[in-house]
Amino acid sequence: MTAVMIGVDPHKASHTAVAISRAEEPLGQLRVRASAAQAERLLAWAAGSPDART
Repeated sequence: MTAVMIGVDPHKASHTAVAISRAEEPLGQLRVRASAAQAERLLAWAAGSPDART
């Protein structure tokens, strides 16, 4: 199993999520508008990781 950490940088107009490996290598990034409707998009993106756990 590969360890993946996802961090979110929230701003007034947008939120950027970045996934990194245990070696701190970027694995993916997603930027969305800041709105409640985008939360599902962020969760779906994060769940797309083969090692996703809730």
